[in-house]
Amino acid sequence: MADRVSFLNINFDRMPESEAIEVLLARLLKRQGGRVYYGNAHTMVTAARNPALAQALEQGDLLLADGSGVRWGSAFLGTPLVHNLNGTDLVPSLCKNGAAKNLSIYLLGAKPNVAEIAAANLKKAYPGLIIAGTQHGYFSDSETPQILEAIRVARPHLLLVAMGVPLQEIWIDQHANLLPEITCMGVGGLFDFVALRIARAPYFIRVIGMEWLWRLAMEPNRMWRRYIIGNLVFLSLVLSCAVTLNQGEQTT
Repeated sequence: MADRVSFLNINFDRMPESEAIEVLLARLLKRQGGRVYYGNAHTMVTAARNPALAQALEQGDLLLADGSGVRWGSAFLGTPLVHNLNGTDLVPSLCKNGAAKNLSIYLLGAKPNVAEIAAANLKKAYPGLIIAGTQHGYFSDSETPQILEAIRVARPHLLLVAMGVPLQEIWIDQHANLLPEITCMGVGGLFDFVALRIARAPYFIRVIGMEWLWRLAMEPNRMWRRYIIGNLVFLSLVLSCAVTLNQGEQTT
């Protein structure tokens, strides 16, 4: 069974990938609805200065640990989040396991045409998967009610929201209650990977926890602030938390 682990004042659900797929698939097929998020170092840095994101994460039904930074930081603080459950790996596995059970998904986000290509690639890889619809992420606030209605009519089991942190989490937090029986999941850059717009790191780089360095090498102009400055801020958050915990132990 999954257990809740507090890391940097945010509660994570700790479980291996096999259990995560089982839990998610059961939730989807039972149409329980809800909000599923992934938390990595960038998420934690952003949440530390964005109360709306922190609130969204706390109100989620599942928050899964994503990336070597979170695994290292939580282990350093004595509450290890052992399993790396990033959406780029987990969602395809979920589609594979759900295809035979008529799992339906709706893709919302990314640039125009990217969601359509990603959907076609998922359908090709998992023929039994149902694509309930697609919608790019470049829409205005005035278009939101129309998009929500289209999703309600399509009635997917799973809505994948690819808008990046913190927009996707905040969007889900604001609108999930308007999408009954539909599970909403924030998936970041997933559509770009599935649409083959961005190459993923080779497997051995992912295994050793250095995929962030690959992303930095692939997109230095876009990613340097997130991975250079952001990782330093993340390190300072972990160390500050460690000092606070140590001081608390000394006073008890």
